[in-house]
Amino acid sequence: MSNADVTYSAHTPAQEPTPSDSPSGRLRPPPSRRRDKPQLSCNACRRRNRGSGSSCTYTTATGRPHGPAHVQDRINELESLVVRESGVSYVSSAHWAAVLDSIAELRHYFAEEDEAYERIPDPIQSQASLARPHLFYSGSTHISTAEIFNAIPPRPVVDRLVSRYFNVVDLATGIVHSGKFFRMTLVPHNVSTASSIPSQPTRDPERQAMVDTLRKKIAQCLVLGHYAKGGPYVLEALILYLLVEILLSKGVETGIWVLAGNIAQIAMRMGYHRDAKHFPDISPFAGEMRRRVWTTIAQIDYSSSLQMGMPTVVKESQVDTAEPRNLYDADFDEDTANLPPSRPDSEVTPILYVLSKHRLLSVSVKIADMAIEPRSHSYSKVLDLDKQIDKARDALPLSMRWKSLSSSLDVPSQVLMKRIWLEVSLQRLKVDLHRKFMGPSRPQQEHAYSRSACLAAAMRILEFQHLVDEETRVDGRLNENPWRVSTSLLHEFLLATSILCFYLQNRSAGPQEQSVGPGDDGSISVDRIKRLLRASQAIWARSSATSRAARKAVAALRYVLGDSGIVSGSSSGFEVSDPGVSSSAPTRCFPGEGPLFHLG
Repeated sequence: MSNADVTYSAHTPAQEPTPSDSPSGRLRPPPSRRRDKPQLSCNACRRRNRGSGSSCTYTTATGRPHGPAHVQDRINELESLVVRESGVSYVSSAHWAAVLDSIAELRHYFAEEDEAYERIPDPIQSQASLARPHLFYSGSTHISTAEIFNAIPPRPVVDRLVSRYFNVVDLATGIVHSGKFFRMTLVPHNVSTASSIPSQPTRDPERQAMVDTLRKKIAQCLVLGHYAKGGPYVLEALILYLLVEILLSKGVETGIWVLAGNIAQIAMRMGYHRDAKHFPDISPFAGEMRRRVWTTIAQIDYSSSLQMGMPTVVKESQVDTAEPRNLYDADFDEDTANLPPSRPDSEVTPILYVLSKHRLLSVSVKIADMAIEPRSHSYSKVLDLDKQIDKARDALPLSMRWKSLSSSLDVPSQVLMKRIWLEVSLQRLKVDLHRKFMGPSRPQQEHAYSRSACLAAAMRILEFQHLVDEETRVDGRLNENPWRVSTSLLHEFLLATSILCFYLQNRSAGPQEQSVGPGDDGSISVDRIKRLLRASQAIWARSSATSRAARKAVAALRYVLGDSGIVSGSSSGFEVSDPGVSSSAPTRCFPGEGPLFHLG
């Protein structure tokens, strides 16, 4: 009996039978009547009648249930631990995979697929393996500073790349002060050749070779500088290196999550979690840059932990670093004696989006912690957090709040993309907070609001998935950097798909009605949920060739909806409402697929 591939699920046992469960209405014998004999040898030895017990692997005896419970409550209680020859994997109930795993039929299907994935060489797996953090897997080969300098591309190429980072890429904004960087490197501010660099990832072999070389050199520089000890620019270099690995990844990489945690630990070792006002030797300029870097690290820690369904490294109670000010880089420099006051939120500076995400972070971490904590919480606390989500939305700058496309005709695509990300993040918080009340075993009227809020938020997220797909096509509002939009929202789209699949599958065992159910918002139609899922099915299908997560989403949707539910994009005639307008205003439908989390 092999123990190379064992799956453990921590969930409540099935409810014990009642008199109505037996054909005759009589009580069945209690479970204690049946006493399985302990197995003294493994199955293979018993068949061969061999008594060499030292090499046996024994089955685990099945204990008695500790009491009745509802299987349907797995949506908020399920945890999964998978042990394979390739390693051990755990996800909490806060992860989308755990939601799909709560559908028994799909759990068996996914287990078989995962086994096949481990055994058979897969081009997708090969691609993903290339994106593992090179810092962890490259070994500690010695390299000199001279070798590093010799690997730097010619100056014109470097100038274009640097210009692109500051003027076009718009990722990890604010952690490097542009004025100081240009003064240190003597790169002119007016480099105008950034347009010669493609606006999205390219598969050009020569360029890919340069990317691979530079990524390797970044890792070697970090090792050469003993990055774990901290020091000047170590955190900035680690963040930018993490960004490189994220952009090259094909899915949720465990190594990236580990690297994000390492960055947070190094930052705390360097005191970044304490505000600079506590350290008189830190200049106003350095103190403000520390706030920017810490804010980015805290967001990375939360995002990466959320993707993996794991706790964060940073704990809010241990942090007092102030929010960075809404300033342009030109507003302060190394010679600034006193920082200028923060610009109003109406001024869209490069740092404003970072501040907007920071204002969602506190309630986001609270909800994530509640989702993975083993202890239960009162419903009043759930409702209090729901109000905090609404307050966080109100705290966003007006320029960063979602408005319908028809009301945003003069909004730049970069700002539009950030509005979408923030609104989807808010809807995802609603789903995370209320989904534990989605199980059929929670029909209480007092939880009706949570069921309705969870469904409405999941449906709204899928509407944004369709919107993103449409607007990243040719002539769309977001077609300049389609990979940027899709890479940042994959997890949210997967979660919304999983929640609605779970709801439909559990509901199929009960009465078939058009509305959600007694006590819920009757305006939420099951038919509308199915239409949204069918449109998403086409989106996931187009990504399934390069994404395991997309393949799982397609499998779940085929099971819940049936193969006949497949549509092919906007040509199907399917219509979905703009998430910012009434449902009577039609738009078409479309995709969003990519790796990890959003930094910019």
